[in-house]
Amino acid sequence: MIVIQIILIAGFTLFLFKVVADPSSYRLKAWTKLLASLFVMIAIIAVLVPDATTQLAKRVGVTRGADLLLYLLTMAFIFTILSNYIQEKKLQGKLVLLARKVALLEANLKDAERNLTNKSNKK
Repeated sequence: MIVIQIILIAGFTLFLFKVVADPSSYRLKAWTKLLASLFVMIAIIAVLVPDATTQLAKRVGVTRGADLLLYLLTMAFIFTILSNYIQEKKLQGKLVLLARKVALLEANLKDAERNLTNKSNKK
């Protein structure tokens, strides 16, 4: 086994451990963990049997396995960026609603304080 294969397999295994077994990963959805596990299995196979990616690439019409991996990585990157953008927009909407609620509560509190002050001054 080549040194780079050992390093890559160890890196993929650590990534899988971080995604699946880390206590802070409880917030991840089950399908995300399954996709990460599938990704790691495919990555380890690609590291151990590099010719497999070339054979697969030729079956789908790409000349080299490295090109196929680059295309797949590009698609994954775009998916990740799009997913993060959508999630950020949702969080931004929630933050706007929260800010509005806080502003309304503060306005109501100030009105209540003014009413109490006016009542106590009249007595």
